[in-house]
Amino acid sequence: MYFVVRKFQGGGRNLMKNLWNFLLLLIVLVVLFTVIFYYLGKVPVIGNVISLLSKLLNPFKHRVEVNIIGSVLYDIQQIGFLRLATVLMEDVVKTSDYEYELDSILDGKYTVDGIYIYRSKASYGIDLFKVEQNDVIIDESQKKITIHLPPIELLDSNINVERSETFNENFKSKILGTFEVGAIDKWVPLDIKEKVKSFCDEKAREKLTENIKYYIMSEDKYSEMKTLAERYIRNLLSPYTEKGYTVEISFKE
Repeated sequence: MYFVVRKFQGGGRNLMKNLWNFLLLLIVLVVLFTVIFYYLGKVPVIGNVISLLSKLLNPFKHRVEVNIIGSVLYDIQQIGFLRLATVLMEDVVKTSDYEYELDSILDGKYTVDGIYIYRSKASYGIDLFKVEQNDVIIDESQKKITIHLPPIELLDSNINVERSETFNENFKSKILGTFEVGAIDKWVPLDIKEKVKSFCDEKAREKLTENIKYYIMSEDKYSEMKTLAERYIRNLLSPYTEKGYTVEISFKE
């Protein structure tokens, strides 16, 4: 009787030992495969295969991600044009800076001394219609939404330049040698004045267009507009953050 008990107790110890060895081996295998799949996932082709298998094995999770992508994309595109800054710019055109060009336009018959002030308004922002489905990435496992926004740009395709003020518009006839002052001067043909103003209008458009383009190239201004855009999109997606999602925003440059 004693011998039988000892034999049974020895078998129990071996069983427990084998069970612990099996559990230890299982833990090692789980850790090993986790590490392998983590690094393989960084390889584009293999990563795509793993992603596809994950979707096949867990179709419900994939449907949730697709639904969220569609909802987020709709919310963003509904905004249309996101205006981040509207700037009023002003510049001055002096005829004295363009004597030779004006002499050619006026056929050498007149000289003009005038100062014209021009203004233009420009709006900068993001065309959110350009956000595509691939720009919205949902990671359901990490509860993270990633948005890739188009770059900030000038929203107005046509820059409207207006002449706001005119100072000291003095014409001098090279033939008669006298000054004719002001728009009411009957000795200066109307077409001559129109040629001068059209020339100055074009120069103002060139200068203001250049200023408007340089404005967005300012690192500080661009950074301010990016911060404003991020804040707006985060507020827009607040219903998702309230459900535990984090939002990550980047810009296509």
